[in-house]
Amino acid sequence: MLLLVTAAHDSGARLWRTASGTRKLVFVSTVASYGLAVVGFVMMLTAVARTLGATLKYIYTRPLVINALRTNANHAEQLCSSGPHSYFAAIGAALKTGAMVRSRDVQIVVKATVPAYDAAGMQVSMYWKQLLGRVKLAGMAAGGAMIVGLSNGAPPILVIVLAAAVGIGYVWLYFYAAEIDRCILRARAEILPEVDRAFADGRYVFPPMPQS
Repeated sequence: MLLLVTAAHDSGARLWRTASGTRKLVFVSTVASYGLAVVGFVMMLTAVARTLGATLKYIYTRPLVINALRTNANHAEQLCSSGPHSYFAAIGAALKTGAMVRSRDVQIVVKATVPAYDAAGMQVSMYWKQLLGRVKLAGMAAGGAMIVGLSNGAPPILVIVLAAAVGIGYVWLYFYAAEIDRCILRARAEILPEVDRAFADGRYVFPPMPQS
């Protein structure tokens, strides 16, 4: 009789330890799922927030920049400093480099402004590609959160919501970066020639030479 009681006690203890271990595993995986989802969401949010500082579209800014170049090219240079992560930065670099050349010969000006524009445009494009890469990592974290959540049967609702938000953020930033690249290409064909003409026609006033 004593042996039966002892065996039953040992069996119950093993079942309790098994159930306790299972509960701990479920708790740890749930916390890990939430943690990965939150990390991915924060990474996505910090990247997408950068797009909020440049909401003006090319269709509206193009005539604004061209008008400034045709009336007061120096003002256009100041205007372009307001958009360091858009095609404004490339136009501003072209103006700055053209001013350093201090020539009214359009053939000479072009040799300075075009490489400066291309280099600045490439830097702007790389900036957004790096942010897109960060959101890809956020997507991996969100995907990991979903997989860990599925190990418990189904991911928590909050994890699903955060993972979906990361996916939407990636799509948003992808198309935003593509639009930035498109604007850089269009501005090279439509606005950069106006920069060259601003120098050739004397609409850009060179700063005074430093005193020797």
